[in-house]
Amino acid sequence: MLEPFGPRDTVGPVTTTLVRGETEVNDAPPSLTSRLLTPKTIASLGIAVVIVGVGLWRAQINWGAAWDNIRHANPFLYLGALAVYYASFVVRSIRWHVLLQNAGEDRRAGSLVGIMITSFFVNCVVPAKMGDIYRGYLAKQKLDVPVSKALGTIIAERLIDLIVLMALLLAAGAVVFRTKAPGILVPYVVIGVVVCLAGVGVILVMRAGRGQRILRLLPEAVFQRYESLRLGTVNSFARLPTLLALTVMVWAAEGARLGLVVFSLHLAGVHLGPSQFLLIALVAALLTTVPFLPGGLGLVEAGMIGVLITVGGVTNSAAVSITLLDRSISYGSLIVVGFVIFVLTHVHVPKAHRVVTQG
Repeated sequence: MLEPFGPRDTVGPVTTTLVRGETEVNDAPPSLTSRLLTPKTIASLGIAVVIVGVGLWRAQINWGAAWDNIRHANPFLYLGALAVYYASFVVRSIRWHVLLQNAGEDRRAGSLVGIMITSFFVNCVVPAKMGDIYRGYLAKQKLDVPVSKALGTIIAERLIDLIVLMALLLAAGAVVFRTKAPGILVPYVVIGVVVCLAGVGVILVMRAGRGQRILRLLPEAVFQRYESLRLGTVNSFARLPTLLALTVMVWAAEGARLGLVVFSLHLAGVHLGPSQFLLIALVAALLTTVPFLPGGLGLVEAGMIGVLITVGGVTNSAAVSITLLDRSISYGSLIVVGFVIFVLTHVHVPKAHRVVTQG
């Protein structure tokens, strides 16, 4: 477990010019339109279509039954699931507020919600987690937080997310299976643990400040940006118990959303409990981290259906009903809501107050 970092890690004079200067980035965030039209984006969408196509071709699914389940879903429980999903963005924003405070940038949590939803929307339409980078640029534009420092807090946030996700996944798996987990879950657990260990190792190296002599050979502006990123990352781990508690709330909301979706479908013969809801939701969340697919499109659906059938023991048509209805919230609604917020943000981005450094 990472220990909270003390005052010795606060951003020093090396980043003074960077923190309030205007040489770090241009005023405009990267163009999303240009990203959408790149061969990489088109290829990633093509891969998602192939994954879905192959899955549908090989699966024996009663589409009539699946659609009938969705059509008769309880609208109030579905709206409850939708409310829980967007409430999780409030919790995420509060957590980012704490991370920014730790890095020396105190911003209102309410001002972060729109930026948070926008970044998730961008991640749903562009591969390579470009939404996280876009969030850093919006933090610069709207909140006057240096991009490098904002990205440092996002790196810390993603690592905390993954560590808590894996801990809860292992705990939920232990409750559900008790003795032996099915083979379908083993690759997810192995990859997740390896990434967690690698991430912790990188943070420890950054905290120790290794490689400073080599980094000093870089141009001064580049070195300052790295220092801002490094210190923004390591300082973010202060007040770790608060961050862990907020992260548990985020992932609990994922499980609660899936539970409400399942209850809304009132499927006969489906007997899933809180542990199964959490396990399945966490596997789906883990699959969204695959960088070459926007929002894990195709891979998440295939993974959820497979885990629902293997872990939950539900029929193919029931698994498809649950997956499609849940993804209509975590992907479909985010495309709509995120696009509206993105347009408003992109067109009416208020300029943060600029302080020109003298000398």
